Amino acid sequence: MVRKFILAAAVLVAAMVPSYAKTLSVPANDPVATVTIPDTWEIEKTDFGFSAASPDEDVNFFVEYASASRVEKMMALNDEWMKEQEIVPKGKPEEKEGSIGGLPAKLFTYAATDPDGDTVVEFILIPGGKGRMILLTLWGSDEARKENIAAIQAITASIKAVN
Repeated sequence: MVRKFILAAAVLVAAMVPSYAKTLSVPANDPVATVTIPDTWEIEKTDFGFSAASPDEDVNFFVEYASASRVEKMMALNDEWMKEQEIVPKGKPEEKEGSIGGLPAKLFTYAATDPDGDTVVEFILIPGGKGRMILLTLWGSDEARKENIAAIQAITASIKAVN
């Protein structure tokens, strides 16, 4: 009886322990933003920030930064990236204004196809202080996004600008 109680208590405690996550600064020195990524996601450093892939590698999330004067260049690099990934937009992006973490944001949503079929690519521009901009990119099919929605929402909610 005592053994069952101890086992049940151990299971309950394990269920209450939060999943671990890693908070990253972009860039590492003099950051413009911080973002928290679940430990189960694979993180890689990029030229302008970092990328994170879901455990099933079906959803990719990028956090990058640039000076406001270089946003057009960064967007052009993202167009090149889409070509390299064989992402073909089905038309012009849908544009919306909104907010993330209490900051104004501009969202560009591309309905597209990639080698796996239909996909969606979103670019989100957020002012990051000190004349810099944060660019978030989210890429994955609707199905993959639904399977990873809790992590995506947690990542998005964790974004904080550093002014």
